Amino acid sequence: MGPGHPHLQTGRTTLARLAFSAGIFGLNFLVQGLGGLWTGSLGLVSDSLENLNDSVVNLLAMGAISIANKREPCDRYAYGWHRLEVFHTLLGVGLLVALAAGILAEAWHRLHEPVHIHIGWAIAFSAVGLLLNLAATYVLLPPKGTRMAGDLNLRSAYLHALSDSLANVAVMLSMVVIRFTGWKWIDPALAILIVLVILRGAFLLLRSAAAILMHRAAFDHEAAKVNLLKLPGVMGVEDLRSWKICSHLTVATAHVLVEAERLEETEGHLKDIERLLSEHYGVRHLTVHFETSAMADRHHHKFIHRHEAEGVEGSIHNSEHKHDHGL
Repeated sequence: MGPGHPHLQTGRTTLARLAFSAGIFGLNFLVQGLGGLWTGSLGLVSDSLENLNDSVVNLLAMGAISIANKREPCDRYAYGWHRLEVFHTLLGVGLLVALAAGILAEAWHRLHEPVHIHIGWAIAFSAVGLLLNLAATYVLLPPKGTRMAGDLNLRSAYLHALSDSLANVAVMLSMVVIRFTGWKWIDPALAILIVLVILRGAFLLLRSAAAILMHRAAFDHEAAKVNLLKLPGVMGVEDLRSWKICSHLTVATAHVLVEAERLEETEGHLKDIERLLSEHYGVRHLTVHFETSAMADRHHHKFIHRHEAEGVEGSIHNSEHKHDHGL
């Protein structure tokens, strides 16, 4: 990828947003963590640990983006190191689950043995935390209509900051309820609710990362085929495949039947196909195999992969493409 690659151009903005927000989250961890330990509020402590996680995850994301932007594609790594984003996301999920387990254990203990809480100070510390989380949310809000709006790093960090802000509101409301009712169990109960929010976020991140690793289709293939068949000279689309290298890089391949007999006649078709898939489906790298009617009649493109087979069955342009492993 050359210096004009769109991710390299937006990556610096993403890095700046992640760096600024990581500093805010780190400060918030200290404010709410120390405040929670001093006031006795587990809700504050749980939210501070979430802020610590957000700061660490953002720093990991910055490292992944920096390395990916410096590593050009090569023969060994065809798409560079952009998939580091996925591995850093998985690490972030692990941290979230570990923090959630610790908070659940302490919440269970406090449900049975409530502790005294300095309610007024707890509200004050939570209010400061709310202001810091709202600042981080504003910094991380991806601009609409840009590639950053789909960036997994920014999206996950933004959702974390937003959920932290809601948690601060919940902590303050719980302190008010405790003040007028004396129900100290509300504080650990709220901590459990915050943990459930944390675990839901972890599940969504895990699902997004797993989809990339499993090469789930990056867009609706049936809709794309309908649009491709509307292009002049395109008679058929077979074996359309798409996948994401990371949240910002979509790759696609396809066999396209066109009204052409010579290679030079396909240049116009290629430009039309590239433009459509880029503008409507965000495809950044496309490989097209053009075919004439005569070529298409000799084979089709069903993909079969059997691990238990003894070897490759048939040739690549036989009735079916077959890729078998001998064990």
